[in-house]
Amino acid sequence: MEYSRGKRRVLLYAAPARAGLPDVLPWKDKYLSPESFVLVLGESLLGLVTVNLAHIPHILLGGSTGSGKSVLLKLLLMQALHKGAAVCIADFKGGVDFPAAWRETCRMCFEEQDLLNVLTGLVEELERRKRAFAEAGCPDIDRYNRATGKGLERLIFACDEVAEVLDRTGAGSERKKLLSQIENRLATIARLGRAFGIHLILATQRPDANIIPGQIKNNMDFRVCGRADSVLSQIILDNTCAADQIPKDARGRFITGDGTVFQGYLFDEEQL
Repeated sequence: MEYSRGKRRVLLYAAPARAGLPDVLPWKDKYLSPESFVLVLGESLLGLVTVNLAHIPHILLGGSTGSGKSVLLKLLLMQALHKGAAVCIADFKGGVDFPAAWRETCRMCFEEQDLLNVLTGLVEELERRKRAFAEAGCPDIDRYNRATGKGLERLIFACDEVAEVLDRTGAGSERKKLLSQIENRLATIARLGRAFGIHLILATQRPDANIIPGQIKNNMDFRVCGRADSVLSQIILDNTCAADQIPKDARGRFITGDGTVFQGYLFDEEQL
C-alpha cells in the first residue's frame, strides 16, 4: 500500500505461478474434505482448489504424456472411494495403469463390450432413481437420502483415455455401432446424471478435436488441463491457457477453466 498526496493506493503485483507454487505437493489424508462430496485437487496461490460434485457433476481432464493427468485422476477417485462412492474405471491397457488395489475396490472394464454393459447398467440405474425420486418428491440424491434414509451411493465412471474409447477411425460397421452405443450412454449420463448422483470423470491426452462429441463435452462443466499444446488446451478449456501458462517441463501443474493455476497433490497408490 502506498500513500501519495494524502491518498492511499493499493498496488497489486502479479507473480508467475511457477515462482509461488512448489514443484511437488505430497497428499496427506488430513486434506480430505469433510464436506459431503467436495474433492480436493491441489493448491493455487490463493488456497485449495476443490470441486463439489453435488453442484458440478462431471470433470474433463486433459494433459500431455507426463503431465500428471493420471495421478490427478487417481487422486480424485481415491477421495470418492473414501466418501463412499462406487467407482467404475475403463482401462483398455489391460489394467497396467491400475494395480491390484484398484481392482479390489473398483469395477474395472477392459473391453468395449464390457464397457457398454456397465454404461447400460448406469443408465438403467439412472432411470430407476428418476422414478424413485419422483415418487418421493425429491429433486436430487442428497434430499432423497435425507427424506428416505436409504443412503443411495454416488456412482462414478472414470476413463483415463476417453479418446481411445470413442475413436471410430478404421472401425468396421459392427464396432462403429458398438462405439455409437457407448457414446450415447455417456451422453445420457453427462446430461442427466447430476441430480441422481451419477458422475463422469473423463481424461484424454489426444489433441483430436472431433473425438469428444459436443453432447458429452458441453456437459462437462469442470475442466482441468495440465501441460499441453494449443490444440489440446483448446479442446479441454476452450482456450490456449494451458499451452501458454503451464511450463513445458512442469509435472502436476494444472489450470482450470476459470484460469486458476494450481499444483496437484501427488498421490501414492499405497495410500488407497
